[in-house]
Amino acid sequence: MMRIYTRTKRSASAGFTLIEMIGVMIVISILFAAAVPSVVNLIRTQRSVDERVELPKIAAALKLGMLREQVFPIYENDASVSTDGNDAYWWNLAARHGGGSANEVRYPLGIRPGSEVTRKLYFAKDSWSNQSFFEVTGDGISWLADPLDPEELRLLLVSTTNPDLSLPDSLSNTEFDVFWNNWAVGSDGNPASESEEDWSDYGLNEAEWKGRAAELNVQRIDLRDWLCTVVIENRRAIKAEPLMTLNELALPEPSATLTSVPNNVTHTGFWDRGTVALSSANLQDAEFIIQARDTTEDLNRDNNLDTGEDANGNNVLDRGEDLNGNSTPDYFLDETINNVDYNRNGVIDTVLYSEDLDLDGFFDHPAQIYTYVDAVMHTQRGRRIDVTQDATVTISGRRSFDSQPEQSITATLALTNRAPLALLFAPSTDSPLTLSGWGNADDPIQNRYFLKSQELLLGEPWTFAEVGIFTITENFSTLRFDGLQWHY
Repeated sequence: MMRIYTRTKRSASAGFTLIEMIGVMIVISILFAAAVPSVVNLIRTQRSVDERVELPKIAAALKLGMLREQVFPIYENDASVSTDGNDAYWWNLAARHGGGSANEVRYPLGIRPGSEVTRKLYFAKDSWSNQSFFEVTGDGISWLADPLDPEELRLLLVSTTNPDLSLPDSLSNTEFDVFWNNWAVGSDGNPASESEEDWSDYGLNEAEWKGRAAELNVQRIDLRDWLCTVVIENRRAIKAEPLMTLNELALPEPSATLTSVPNNVTHTGFWDRGTVALSSANLQDAEFIIQARDTTEDLNRDNNLDTGEDANGNNVLDRGEDLNGNSTPDYFLDETINNVDYNRNGVIDTVLYSEDLDLDGFFDHPAQIYTYVDAVMHTQRGRRIDVTQDATVTISGRRSFDSQPEQSITATLALTNRAPLALLFAPSTDSPLTLSGWGNADDPIQNRYFLKSQELLLGEPWTFAEVGIFTITENFSTLRFDGLQWHY
């Protein structure tokens, strides 16, 4: 007999048994426990890579902000400080100039705002914190230890995306330099350098950081390309005072000296009519005029020999009929005795005649006419050709009444102080800063060092009026006052 067996079908609603489920969960837990560290490390590694890409962008925004606002940010790395506490914090400065929001600038990628893990900005010269360019550079001298190697103009932006690792709030100068010069990651996950610095040389905790140098991101911010050398040449100028009258000057009586007389009025007295000439030496572009008039010796025509009116020194007013100059109206004058044409008629008269031609007891005959120079006027300023030599002006001519008829008088022209220079103020200050070191005895050519985008206010040395602004845009430039005007 044949037996027929039938297979019982499993119910469609049947599931895993409890034992099966527990087994599956155990397997999943084991796999998850093995995979999580790898996944976490992968995420952190990717964040660190992305952070390295982000830091240069933040550094560029910070650099732009400093240049535009001409200020160094506040040196602040304390995580407990509020992000929006001060507009001068470095992260706010970078945020204003394209770095993103303040939180995006301050906190590393993947770090929640408010965390103790922040990016850190370190200064090579921390005393410049919150200082304007104006306050830092000042006169342009003595603010750098070595202008040829301005190491102060460096910043470091340092971060980590690992919340388990900490960064110091400040670095010593030595730690800063080690970071700047030597930071590199070795194959063993420690700093790689020839001198094999210890972690402490970087201001880092070795217990935390050993083998994890790859998780530290360092961005160098070099501002040394902002240093500008300005060669300033500041020559002294020739004085040229406003026109003044003799009364205003209260000058002494006419004399043949110019030593105590200002540039604009040179009092030179009597000269033979039409013989006066003027010249200058060691001057370019200067102009002078002679202020003169024709006169007899009796300037005020009071019939008295006043002080300074006796041009030929004969103690007589040569304005009338005293032909022989003995201050007496002689009634019998013989021209043949001394062979002198006393009456100036062109011949030696052999007859005696009276000097008092109209017999009124006065010397009425027209006197000799002189050129009387009241002043030499300096009408246009000029520059000295050779700045090591004096500039002079000379008046020359003839004085027939003197023992040495051909004469000249030379005056050394006075000089102004040097042209004024000032550093234009930053928005936080009230006035420009006058640059010192430009006294008359100082070197007229000097090197000064400023930061790019700063401005110098230029003045002229006569009234100290402002004449222009020099904006520093080149790493090397010249600024020159040649004794007449500024050139730049």
